[in-house]
Amino acid sequence: MPQPLRQPLAVSLRDAYPWNELAGLARTIEDAGFDAVFLPEVGARDTLATLAALAGETSRIRLATGVVPLPSRSPRLLAAAAATVQERSGGRLILGLGTGPSSRGSLDRLRATVVALRTAFGGGEGSVDGDEVRSPLPLPKPPELWIAALGPRATRLAGEVADGVLLNWCTPERVATATTQVAEGARAAGRDPVDVTIAVYVRAALAPGSLEGARAAAAEYGSYPAYARQFAGMGLDPTDADAVVAGVMLTDRSSTADRLAAYRAAGARLPVIYPVLPPGAASSDATRSTIEAVAPG
Repeated sequence: MPQPLRQPLAVSLRDAYPWNELAGLARTIEDAGFDAVFLPEVGARDTLATLAALAGETSRIRLATGVVPLPSRSPRLLAAAAATVQERSGGRLILGLGTGPSSRGSLDRLRATVVALRTAFGGGEGSVDGDEVRSPLPLPKPPELWIAALGPRATRLAGEVADGVLLNWCTPERVATATTQVAEGARAAGRDPVDVTIAVYVRAALAPGSLEGARAAAAEYGSYPAYARQFAGMGLDPTDADAVVAGVMLTDRSSTADRLAAYRAAGARLPVIYPVLPPGAASSDATRSTIEAVAPG
């Protein structure tokens, strides 16, 4: 009998591991059969510089920013850094972008930046607020442009202009709602919704001691108004960290496959495993054990 097709799966590496450990984890992720590694930009290393270096440590796996907030770089600098990674990696970059702190006009700027970068990577000249944006390098193919989305306006925007959308802190039901919104945005722009990859961070508290870290993370995000609204909209009390953990995280190795299947059934084409570590520990051993627990079969 034919074997079932393996489902795509990715891993996020957030913590500031020593370089040799980070490079080793990237190689482990590739060797284990994952499809991509995502690096959030959280105040440690420069994400795009790190991906350029990891391009030399790997050969197949896709390299994704997850995500770069727009205020951190000018569009011109962003284009140059992304083109460098795309060239060095042989076309493996996913450039994930986010608005950064929400403010008036932030989604409009995100739209303008995605459009300008797409034009630039296609060999043309884009502009954002009157500043020209060009690719400094000729690229055989452009990097994919994804955006992070929380609310419905952002998810619809992803459908309109992006190659993919990255969701965060979601139940499968929330993924299903976002999938519908992405499709609405795509159809309104005359695009096929299938051309927009829906990805979701799925936090995994599977290493020893990681549940304490999971509760701390849930409490932190529950204190942010935007995420508190999302949690409440999903039927989760943002002040109840245990409820949030149970609703959106992987905490039991025996049920991991079923939970990931639920996300895929809701529309997520690429679940991104986000290892949760014990508090205060940037342990590559804990991360490695989580990677091994969820590695594609």
